[in-house]
Amino acid sequence: MRILIHTDEYYPTAQACSYRMRTMADAFIDHGDEVVVIASSTNKENGKIEPRREKILYSPAIRMKKKTTVMRMLNNLSFGITSIFTAMKAGKVDVVITTSPPPLVSIPGWIIAKCKGAKLVYDVRDIWPDVALEMGSFTEGSIYCKVFRTITRFMYKHADWVTTVSPGKVEKIKGHVISVGGAKGGKAHVDKVKLVGNGFDESVENSTIDNDLIAQYELDKKFTCVYVGNIGLAQGLGALLDMAEQSKHKEVQFLLFGKGAEKDVLEQQAKERGLDNVRFCGVLPHEKVFTLLSYAKMSFIPLKNSNMKDSIPTKVYEALGIGCPVLLVAEGDSCDIVNESEMGKCVSPDHTEQLAEVFDEMVENYSKYSEHRTEARKLMHEKYSRQQIAVAFEKQLHGLLK
Repeated sequence: MRILIHTDEYYPTAQACSYRMRTMADAFIDHGDEVVVIASSTNKENGKIEPRREKILYSPAIRMKKKTTVMRMLNNLSFGITSIFTAMKAGKVDVVITTSPPPLVSIPGWIIAKCKGAKLVYDVRDIWPDVALEMGSFTEGSIYCKVFRTITRFMYKHADWVTTVSPGKVEKIKGHVISVGGAKGGKAHVDKVKLVGNGFDESVENSTIDNDLIAQYELDKKFTCVYVGNIGLAQGLGALLDMAEQSKHKEVQFLLFGKGAEKDVLEQQAKERGLDNVRFCGVLPHEKVFTLLSYAKMSFIPLKNSNMKDSIPTKVYEALGIGCPVLLVAEGDSCDIVNESEMGKCVSPDHTEQLAEVFDEMVENYSKYSEHRTEARKLMHEKYSRQQIAVAFEKQLHGLLK
């Protein structure tokens, strides 16, 4: 089987989409398939490129000098258009997997599949425009919503399979498929919606312990609560500052690793509120996450609002798989996993006033959560392994070609 992966983000970019697609590529190759990847040329600016087993074709795209809406759309559209022509270098393929977001590159993925006479898998990590509406980024009647809804409805109708990452998203997309196809035609096509989760990336365990990182932040001496990821509007990290301020446990240090639109604002707020135990530590290389979560006492993982019930942050799998108890601000699918692991607590984004109380309870009864490390890690390996999920998906793809 020859598979073409069509993705805006890929190696060496250190982002969730890139890791998901690379895990799939590795699983496909391990099982005897050939893999070609078409990715945006902007990925080449994000690190040193080492040899990979798959063939990677970097397609020209307009670079985002600033993360504005216009620049983002130009970047996505330019990659989408040029990727159609780049695909001419890919040769014959049996399956095209195009992943979203960004939704603007989806239809070029369909065009590539049509030109190749290949089966099309539409891989949906976030459902657009639903996720933007849930976050309040725009309204139902806006031009953005109309454009994105038109694109996704087209893809739901024309893809051979639609894959997505959580049970809640599967049910939501099935509803969209029914609405696109009508009561009769839509119900006949709901079976093409498949769950292909993100899961725990077992390769993170190949990382070595970084003693310099441990010493730098005294991870072996202080009770440490960490956040790792984007520091932006969707994360609602103001709740962490409130929690740190209201907690009885002033000896706990809060370390935030990452960058984003809200970093400077939150850092200034922390200084003005005298939160000396809250530190903004910059971007953490991904290979050091294993050390951080191995030594931190708690991982703080927030979603901004309760509408995002079908979203499961990759950080949940990562923390539990490494053995770090989780304080999760979310409802829905991600809470189900934390509760299943018995290694964390969940607080609704609608009731963040409860965070400090829940946090203090976790600190004071820490062994109640940490004693489940072995079971939680076993759960992530046996049920939520990203590598095993990719292998199962590879087997399913052979059935698609019959």
